[in-house]
Amino acid sequence: MSILKPYKPSILTAFGVIFIISAVIIPIQNLIVWGSDFVLDFFTSNEITAEKISLVVLAVGVTLILVGYKKQVYLE
Repeated sequence: MSILKPYKPSILTAFGVIFIISAVIIPIQNLIVWGSDFVLDFFTSNEITAEKISLVVLAVGVTLILVGYKKQVYLE
């Protein structure tokens, strides 16, 4: 017996994947353009930066995927 239940994908998981992909693009782009020292400074500075916003977007994406895995109730 499998511990995992069969999963029917929902729109929330699709949005979660899109959020995660868009959240990963910004730090990778800044690593290529600015280098690791500047990106680390962007993460640790007191200002609101794109890297910090990408962390929030990443958390939202993971949350959407977890909510998408929640058992769905269908009316028949």
